[in-house]
Order: sequence, then structure tokens, then C-alpha cells
Amino acid sequence: MSNMPINIDNLNLIELKNLLKEVRLYSDLKKHLWTRGQNIYNKLRTWEKTLLVEYFPAISEDLAWDESVVIFSKIFNLNVDRKDVIFSKNENIKWWIKVYVDDKMIDLSYNRIERMVRK
Repeated sequence: MSNMPINIDNLNLIELKNLLKEVRLYSDLKKHLWTRGQNIYNKLRTWEKTLLVEYFPAISEDLAWDESVVIFSKIFNLNVDRKDVIFSKNENIKWWIKVYVDDKMIDLSYNRIERMVRK
């Protein structure tokens, strides 16, 4: 759907049903997730993905990029450009990186290992 105003009087039955689906989806997402729901709805329409790499400050952003590009391609099956990825330093990550694609995450930090050993 475009951002242009829609005259519903000129729509046929199939177009009206598609419009109703869009309105219901938006309403459900907005009701349950508030602003996050609105962001998810916009991403569904544009197929845009949020790519985030959190890394421990002691390692460089270049090293985080080198490691994350492997994860993006092998795990998420994505070929990404560095300019599309958001890099964030995180003191709470013990040494390595976490790679996010929308709501999916791969934890390559030592936090994961520490949790597994504690169990």
C-alpha cells in the first residue's frame, strides 16, 4: 500500500478485503505492542531489517564487523553492507559480540558460556 489517500468508493471487493487485512494487522500490532507495533508494521511493508552488532569495547569495531559478516551470511543467509549495520559498544557483554537481525539474536559472548556452566 502507498501513503496516498485512498478513495474506498473506487475499490473493488478484492481491494477492499486487502485493505481490511492491512487495517486489522496494523490495529492488532498497535494495540498489543504500541509504538513497537507501528515500527514492525512499517518494516513488514518495506521488508527492511534492523541489523545490530553489540560488541565488547576492548575489541575493535573492525573485528566485530569481520566476525558478524560471517554470522549474517551463514546463520541469517544475508549479504550485508557495513553501512547498513548499527554497531554498539556494550560493557555488559563479556568479550565477544552479539548479532541481531530484527528480533533474532546470536550470542557469541562469554556470557552464554557462563550461563551454561552455572546450570
